[in-house]
Order: sequence, then C-alpha cells, then structure tokens
Amino acid sequence: MDDKLRRLQLYELEMLNTFVRICERNGLRYYLTGGTLLGAVRHNGFIPWDDDIDVAMPREDYDRFARIADGELGSEYFFQSADTDPYYFLSYAKIRKNGTTVYEERFKNARFHKGVYIDVFPLDPCPAPGLLCRFLFNIMAVMNRRGTEDSGEECVTYREWTGRLGHALLGILSPQGLVRFRKKLLRISGRLSRGKYVASYSGAYGYLKEVYPVKWYEKVDLKFEDGTFSAPAAFDLILRRYYGDTYMEIPSEGKRKRHIVLDA
Repeated sequence: MDDKLRRLQLYELEMLNTFVRICERNGLRYYLTGGTLLGAVRHNGFIPWDDDIDVAMPREDYDRFARIADGELGSEYFFQSADTDPYYFLSYAKIRKNGTTVYEERFKNARFHKGVYIDVFPLDPCPAPGLLCRFLFNIMAVMNRRGTEDSGEECVTYREWTGRLGHALLGILSPQGLVRFRKKLLRISGRLSRGKYVASYSGAYGYLKEVYPVKWYEKVDLKFEDGTFSAPAAFDLILRRYYGDTYMEIPSEGKRKRHIVLDA
C-alpha cells in the first residue's frame, strides 16, 4: 500500500475513534456506511485503496452532535457544516483535522476548510417509497448539487429530471437561502414520515438506493481495523443495493475510486 495513503487512513481512523468516543459518552447513535461499511464487511478495515471514512447518524443524533461538537472536539478538530463554515453549503457534515490540508479534485476551487476529514451523513425520517418520497429526494439532490457549486466546485451537471427549470428556480436562492429552504424541506419530510423509513438525502447513490426501512438500522458491531464499530444490522441488504450482489468481489484496478489526490 502507498505510504501516503496509509498515513491518511491512520489520521482518519484516529478521527473515527474520537468521534465514536464522543458518541458513546453522549449516548448518540452512529453507523458505518458507504465504502467504510463495505471495508468492514469485506476487509475488516479500510478498502485498501479507500481514502475516506463515512458514518451516518439518525437526524436526532446528528443534530445533537452538531450542538456539542465544538466543545467535545476541542482545538484539534473542526466540525464543518453549513452553520459553522461560511463557504460550506453541503447538506452533510465533515469533521476536519486542523493543521492539515487535503486536495480533492472536485473541491479544488473551494474556499472552505480543507483539512483531513471524515464524512458524517444524516439519516432523515421520510415518507414511504413512492411519488412523494421520490419528489422530496430529487429536490434535495438538486439542492445538494447547488450547494456543491456554491462551495466552489467547478460547474456540475444537474440531474436530468430537473432540466433548466429546476436549476433556474433554485438559482434564485442565495447560498444562505438554500440552507434555510433545505431545512424547511427536512421538517416537511419529518412531518410526513410515519416512522417506518429513513432517507440518506445526502447520499451518492440516488433515490432507489438511499431510502431504507428503519428496522434495517438496528445495531450490530463490525470489526474495522483494530476496533469494533456500530453498523446497520441489514448491512448485507444495504451493500447489495449500493454495489450489487457481487460486492464481496475485488474490483479491477480501473474501477477503484479515490476522492483525494495524494500526489498534490
């Protein structure tokens, strides 16, 4: 393994352990997700070429963590969200390590804090899968794209379904207005939920893969590197949604994705 990559992973593992200690001390729920969940299941640790860590939290716990993060993380780390960084408008948070910098191609023009990070995704109550749920999910997806653009990413292509109308309607919102509108939609989603489903509106895999029955998120512990961490009990079902039935197979080198440019 590349020495730079391994050093980055060890930084991130240290950050994950700090995050988990705060969650345990305050009775907050969290789950490994995305590539980190896949790494735990397939490799008992990092996917060998992976360069970030992903965790998810139920919205209630996510909001509580956001309120206590500044005092709990101390001076070594920074909890980055649209409320704490004036140039950051994404719909999920990052915990950044102060005094470090990483280079992400898609955010090379961004003005926000760019320290080594782990991603923290909220899981929001949502309506049952159907037209209403899909509508809310797609509106959120477009706003997430808009937030990425406002954060300094080079021009991105909006989802096909929105067309120019969706872009124009959201384009009238300031970045701060975008954040306020997103919060209103989340409140609507919560009111329309009957407590049976959650959505990862910030997730990368789209409506068909990012809406789950709440019962899938019963807790199970999985080994990851030198520790054990909380994961969704239905991890097999979730990973099959994300990566297909062959998720335990090692992909060819051409299909191994990274987020961070290590040679910058």
